[in-house]
Amino acid sequence: MKFFTVRMLHSRSFLPLLLLCMALPAHAVESLRGKVAEITGEDWTISGLEVSVALGESSLHGDLRIAVLEVPAAGLLFADVRVDCGRIELSGTEFGCLAAQFTAELPGTGRETFPGEAIYDRKTGSTRFDLRSIPVAHGLVRLRGGVTETSVDIEFSGNELQLAELAAIAEGFGAAPQALAAAGAANLSGTLQIRNDGASRASLKAELKDASISNEAGTLVTDAMHAFVEITAGMVENRWQFTGDMSADAGEAYIEPVYANLTENGLTFSATGHAAADFSDACFETIALTQGSLIEAAGNLRIRPGADDADGISLSGSIELTDSSVNAIYSGLLQVLLAGTIVGDLDTSGTIDGTVSFDDNEVSAVDLSLRDLSADDKQGRFGIYGLDGVIRWPGTDGEAENAEPSSLHWESASAYNIPLGAGEIEAQLGDDDLRLLNVVRVPTMGGALVLNRLLLTNYGKEDASGLLDAELEPIQLGALTGAFGWPAFSGSLSGQLPLLQYDGGVVTVGGSLTAKAFDGDIEFANLRVEQPFGLVPKLNGDLRLRQLDLEQVTDTFSFGLIQGRLSGDVTGLEMHSWRPVAMDLHLYTPPDDSSRRRISQRAVENLASVGGGGAAAALSSGFLKFFEEFSYRRIGIRCVLQNGTCAMSGAGPAGEGEFGRGYYIVKGSGLPRIDVVGYRHQVSWTALVNQLVNITQSGAPTVN
Repeated sequence: MKFFTVRMLHSRSFLPLLLLCMALPAHAVESLRGKVAEITGEDWTISGLEVSVALGESSLHGDLRIAVLEVPAAGLLFADVRVDCGRIELSGTEFGCLAAQFTAELPGTGRETFPGEAIYDRKTGSTRFDLRSIPVAHGLVRLRGGVTETSVDIEFSGNELQLAELAAIAEGFGAAPQALAAAGAANLSGTLQIRNDGASRASLKAELKDASISNEAGTLVTDAMHAFVEITAGMVENRWQFTGDMSADAGEAYIEPVYANLTENGLTFSATGHAAADFSDACFETIALTQGSLIEAAGNLRIRPGADDADGISLSGSIELTDSSVNAIYSGLLQVLLAGTIVGDLDTSGTIDGTVSFDDNEVSAVDLSLRDLSADDKQGRFGIYGLDGVIRWPGTDGEAENAEPSSLHWESASAYNIPLGAGEIEAQLGDDDLRLLNVVRVPTMGGALVLNRLLLTNYGKEDASGLLDAELEPIQLGALTGAFGWPAFSGSLSGQLPLLQYDGGVVTVGGSLTAKAFDGDIEFANLRVEQPFGLVPKLNGDLRLRQLDLEQVTDTFSFGLIQGRLSGDVTGLEMHSWRPVAMDLHLYTPPDDSSRRRISQRAVENLASVGGGGAAAALSSGFLKFFEEFSYRRIGIRCVLQNGTCAMSGAGPAGEGEFGRGYYIVKGSGLPRIDVVGYRHQVSWTALVNQLVNITQSGAPTVN
């Protein structure tokens, strides 16, 4: 037996010494044992090496023990590595450790033993190896390759590797930029080439099966995804140059802010680009994405991740869309960004082409063509249908007055139950400004809304402002009041909207909105609307009615015929979401009315039901029931609305009666004469409106 000890050797000096010992004549030794304190390589260190070689009946065999194997550049450290060579083969050029068993502490797995072989070429100083059936992530991995003084080349493959264990291993090596929770399995294969000159390369092919992956921030989530991934990358001038392809045909994926249902519409993605050595940023010079027949997109993208999950990522680049589904883009991308806004919950359809540019997660330019687009608010507040045209926005650096015009045409639309007909608009967009170029006429309710002038500046900002000059061609008043859920009126409404201004989220009118209806005059003064495009718009103003023809008002009202004139004042009107919450409503006979004043028996009954008082009983008995109409001196009814309740009064006090203290709703005159007296002093506004609606729908009153 021979024994030797070496304190320190360079990597190239140890193997020749070992081979020299092994080449001694067989009769000289039966076994050899050696110890090496440390061996250093270019990128690795071995400490505590023990080698033994023994002569068997027909061949040599031996074993190797390594106390510590460290590869600092890869962050690897293996303790107590053992190699048992079942057969050692020597030739003039090679030394082979064959039929070997390797034992080591593997990351994420524990101490495992697996078969393989290694062959050293004495002429070139290189080593070839083949390690098989390595237990990793509850699957088996094979590593093959070679090591020279200047490079390491590895081919790897593995089947049914569990993603949860792979994610833990990657995190342990610092190879994962974020902590990931994962489930599912993967089949992997690829290559790794490490060069001393830094020109390293890597490739990966993977099949992900039933993959569910997420990060703590929820900005990356997949569920039951099945996908194929292929990536190649090479280090050039301290940056990774890469190409990648992916196809997915099952599951769901969300990468903020994009969502895709991969089962319903499979996805393919390819990209080329480069990234920093530490992946602190990535530039996709070309990208191409197709999702079934829904989306076809190409472009470029720059990604800068934040310092941690809370910072998210910064995106810049441009995307060109070709014949893509509006619904897929809205539900998969825009709906997340628009959540909580008035356009955050829509049913959409149609197709879109064009280019969208963005900078640091903000849209910076738009050039889009729309075809047969429809957008319908699920809460029924608005909708637009059959929209075609082009939208050109040069971005925040472009001036509206110098921009190419945008033009849109739609077949129909609606706003808060108001139907709108076909229309066309042409405008210039630039920065946050809009300039209307044409007169826009939108048919509605038998008439039309005409926009003569529209100018918006800094739209969407706190200092937004705008100007509007419009007019209303005669529309059916009943359709308008019905849209607001009010009792329907007959007649028409028309008028002028003087210069309307929008500033700081508030709409005001430079004068009074005037209109003609029911052969009388209507004036809306002190108009003020806050947040007209918000979730809860607020309106304030005063309404004046003068000399309306009551016969026209009640003709198709199904309320009962009333002849004469009617004036009214609605002061302190306050509406939230276009519903009254406060006002002082006073309707009355004008003092100078000289027209014929008559009221039908049915109208008397209905007015009595509103006031909850007398007259109905008198009409059902006695001689008054034989009369169809009655003369009256004046009519009056008042509602002061606060907190959902109307404080009721009328044309004057009527004194005490069998129902208590009353007020005149109708003050009779001449013969036959009848007075309508109200006794209800507090009435729910909702109940009052419902009662009026029931009267107009049923044709008969409900007396409460």
